[in-house]
Amino acid sequence: MLNTKYQIILLGFYLISITSLTAQDNSTPVNENSDENKFVAINIAPQPEALVTINQDPRIKTLLDIKSKMEKNGEFSDRYKIQLYYGNLNKANEIMKASKEAFPKWDSSIKWETPNYKVWLGNYRTRLEADRALKEVHSEFPNAFIFKPE
Repeated sequence: MLNTKYQIILLGFYLISITSLTAQDNSTPVNENSDENKFVAINIAPQPEALVTINQDPRIKTLLDIKSKMEKNGEFSDRYKIQLYYGNLNKANEIMKASKEAFPKWDSSIKWETPNYKVWLGNYRTRLEADRALKEVHSEFPNAFIFKPE
């Protein structure tokens, strides 16, 4: 299909070039041994180089650094956490203290959602990482479960 199109295009160019050559032959006498009238010189100027200027606020770099730190800490990304407890504040403080002693490598925090306080442990990037941690946590807190905070 494409070959046929190319052949038609080439044939068209060939016919146009033949017609222009015969028109030149009729209008001006040409020395048959001379090659100077068979080709036309074309001057192609070099393309100018583009220059791009970017004007940006210098505080953008600072914002990008802050964002990357927040992503590493998991402050606003999709992460998994383990919920150890929900209920009253006194018991939540006890559970949080016990979790910090039992699992010092993971951060624990208390969140308040009406009407209960919740104790959350860890900040895991993948479900597999959270499952591994949950196996360890179940020895101390058998009711713990994995969830993704909103």
